[in-house]
Amino acid sequence: MRFLKRIVYVGRVFWRFRYYLLCTIVAYAFWDTPLILPFRLFVVLVHEIFHAGTALITGGQVLEMRTNLNESGHTLAQGGFFPLISAAGYVGSALLGALLIYTATLPQVQRLLLLLIGMVCMGMTIWYTPVGGVDFYLGIFAGLILAAMAIKSQRAAVAAATWIGVMLCLYSLYDFYTDLWRPAELTDAGSL
Repeated sequence: MRFLKRIVYVGRVFWRFRYYLLCTIVAYAFWDTPLILPFRLFVVLVHEIFHAGTALITGGQVLEMRTNLNESGHTLAQGGFFPLISAAGYVGSALLGALLIYTATLPQVQRLLLLLIGMVCMGMTIWYTPVGGVDFYLGIFAGLILAAMAIKSQRAAVAAATWIGVMLCLYSLYDFYTDLWRPAELTDAGSL
């Protein structure tokens, strides 16, 4: 009887997290395909936004924020607290992904968070990314899509928040993995 209760409990846990597991499986299955590339680029954009935001919060000035098609990016900042700015991309992305997943039980909060992410993406892109590049359009259109989903439909907002939360967390793990195999001086972690 105890064994049966354990199986039922495990089944309920898997049922509760079924969408996160499905998103994880889909993301891993198509990780190196053009299907997932726009989402990976969006995660890089979010990473750079956290660098820029932390530079501003710590008293610095953002000169430029770029996201490249090869999934690299850079944020040029002047002033601010450098160790915190360098760590902010990794830590901020992972925490935002976790927050999007955590707020699944609070759909209105999740929608508000998604709207905020969309607005911040558009604002930071307009202010700090040169007009006309692929990264400029990525930031504007991704922000518009997220804001529209958050405003228009709770179901779409929950689906988007689930997918983006999983992608942010997976990409943080992917960054950690690649940082172990690339020369350290080429990464944010190496600059610390």
